[in-house]
Amino acid sequence: MPPRIPDDKRAAILADIKAGTKSRAQIGRDHGVSAPTVGKLANEAGIKDAFSRTQTENATRAVVADNRSRRAQIASDLLDDVARFRERAWSKYTYYERGSDGPELVTLDLPPLKEAKEAYVAIGISLQRHAELEKLDADRGDEGARSMLGDLAEAIGQAAREASQ
Repeated sequence: MPPRIPDDKRAAILADIKAGTKSRAQIGRDHGVSAPTVGKLANEAGIKDAFSRTQTENATRAVVADNRSRRAQIASDLLDDVARFRERAWSKYTYYERGSDGPELVTLDLPPLKEAKEAYVAIGISLQRHAELEKLDADRGDEGARSMLGDLAEAIGQAAREASQ
């Protein structure tokens, strides 16, 4: 059995645990003990949630939700782009042509076919990216449902084990 950790070292470790600014592994490295020893000291001191990942998990969920919201905004913006590109493909087209007296402004009822084609390429790209963003977040719903079903199955199993004891 390893020797008992000196009281001053134990107090310093507990102070770091209570500060809540370092991971279990970092506290262990700082004090020359293993991460499990740090966890054991926290438990002995009655600090049950010292290294709980609840805050990290909640922060991660918030970031995921924020990113989903940002993707939804981008998807919406891409549809706006589609409308602008389509309008541009069917609007009057003005350009400068070299004239005998210098540049002359020329206006056509519709853009040249090459310009219209480029607008439709941009429309296609925007629609494709929009669909990819929509699919990405739609797939997340399936993943969440699978996770929920897994949690439910685990809870039922735990309840069954407790009932049999």
